[in-house]
Amino acid sequence: MAGIILKQAVLMLLLNLVGMIAYRTKIVDAKGGRQFSAFVLEIVTPVLVVTAYADVEYQPKLVKNLLWTFVLAAAAYGIVILLAQLLIRKKDGRETAIERFSVVYSNCGFMGIPLASALLGTEGVFYCTAFLTVFFVFAWTHGILLLTGQHDRKALLRKLTSPTMIGIVIGLLLFFFRIHFPELLQTACGYVSGLNTPLGMIASGISVAQANLPRAFRNPRVYYVSAVKLILVPLVLCLLFLPLTFIPDNIRLVVMLLMAAPSATMCTLQCQKHGMNDGYASHIFAVTTLLSMLTMPLMVKLFTFGQSLLQ
Repeated sequence: MAGIILKQAVLMLLLNLVGMIAYRTKIVDAKGGRQFSAFVLEIVTPVLVVTAYADVEYQPKLVKNLLWTFVLAAAAYGIVILLAQLLIRKKDGRETAIERFSVVYSNCGFMGIPLASALLGTEGVFYCTAFLTVFFVFAWTHGILLLTGQHDRKALLRKLTSPTMIGIVIGLLLFFFRIHFPELLQTACGYVSGLNTPLGMIASGISVAQANLPRAFRNPRVYYVSAVKLILVPLVLCLLFLPLTFIPDNIRLVVMLLMAAPSATMCTLQCQKHGMNDGYASHIFAVTTLLSMLTMPLMVKLFTFGQSLLQ
């Protein structure tokens, strides 16, 4: 399994490079990158979610697993929020809010769904949708409060009625009522959902290319935040999840994997919106994105090794 994720990580790095080259050669500008991201988030990801539910055969076991994913994802966020409080200490001149947000919230849509799909197929995407629901609730309540000091209820409501969430609702209806797509529609949805990995990673590469990478790599604090996000957080979750053998292995793996993904682009976007240090947020995003190509396969290897010892 770790070999699959290593191969997928190399593939995603290559696709990231395509996006970086496209930006550096001015084939795509910053506006084009945002349009790439919007296309993936507003069209491709919802279709992928619907397709995942439509492709999974209804089983009572999967309903139970879906509920376990909700519970485990919520517990994971509670744990990581506490870790961020303990490991990212307030200090004058330090961007504590940005660092804590970057540690807690991951790029689970762009990075997590392709990896979960590669590891577990449609079942992995099925569990990812439950995780994304929890992510939206936490990120648009605790996350916004962390960055701005105030709740953004309207933004949360917009996210809960976003195309991805609508896709989750449609997918659940298809799943529970056992409705199957006509063959042509299923084929068309398959083509669109197949764009998720290449377009998502190219868009991520465009975002990375906009960061001042030499400056980011010279900042020791960025490495500390990256280590907490990519190594310490997954290790703690591994240790806590491994004894929970009453929860299916695949669910624990998916939640750990999505929490181990690099920092969310949402941090940079929110910093831009609220006049915060978006440059620093983009540095953390860029460095964690690049380093995650090494750390995510390692975390999966450790988790699967731990599972084998307990069996």
